[in-house]
Amino acid sequence: MSKIEMNYTEKDGVLLPNLQISNNSEDDSQPLGKYGRMAMEYLHENHPQRFMILKMDGTLMEKMHRVHKEAVEKIEYITGQMLEAEPMPETEDIMEKTRHLNSLRSAAEEIVLNEIVFKVR
Repeated sequence: MSKIEMNYTEKDGVLLPNLQISNNSEDDSQPLGKYGRMAMEYLHENHPQRFMILKMDGTLMEKMHRVHKEAVEKIEYITGQMLEAEPMPETEDIMEKTRHLNSLRSAAEEIVLNEIVFKVR
């Protein structure tokens, strides 16, 4: 039996193996955002072959980070457009303003989930 040589990094007194999933080590070290995680889970559950191809290619994490970034930018853009069409209510009630903004953001997120996140890459 052969022995596998691995490098380790010590973190909080524990040795962790230096594993790299993607071609770019930066993509592995950055935490994946909400929409990137959702896209990865969708791909893993609904298109496992494509998931494995991207994983073996070393481009999975890069694509998932890109999905997250696109989703966040698109939500901000759509929310801004919706705010122009439906401005904040003229009231002193902060809860009413918050409800209005949350409903716009929720509608924008629903659009982005269907257009960007739940799409095969």
